[in-house]
Amino acid sequence: MAARRLLIVMLILLGISSVIAIVVPERQPDDSPPAESAVTGETGATGSTGEGEPGDGQEDLDAEASKTVAETVNLDAGKPRRIKARAGSRMILTVTSENGSEVEIEGLGRTGFADPYAPAVFDLILPPEPGRYQVRAPEGKTGTTIVTS
Repeated sequence: MAARRLLIVMLILLGISSVIAIVVPERQPDDSPPAESAVTGETGATGSTGEGEPGDGQEDLDAEASKTVAETVNLDAGKPRRIKARAGSRMILTVTSENGSEVEIEGLGRTGFADPYAPAVFDLILPPEPGRYQVRAPEGKTGTTIVTS
């Protein structure tokens, strides 16, 4: 008798959750956040644009350094490749491999796994100082070098 009651309660809960799942709209990935949570600027304060003192050009340098660079490299390519990027910029690096392999970016401490069906994707903010960072398999030769200046 207790098992029958438990089964009835569980079926009722299943029915309620199914109705809720049908009624509540599914959130789309491109939905914007509600207006009350939107913020602007570094401080989160809102205000009018175009006011204030003229800048010294540093804003232009910051904007240029913040451009995103997207690159795709093949770990199994026979010829080493060099990618030039601005120090402090954002880079989205996709590494493909015909054979499944670990991938590491020396000097940045990032590792991942790449295979024919799922490449390793690294979303990086490059260090502000110039440098060279090698992308390679742990026991393999260097496939790509990221050079920042």
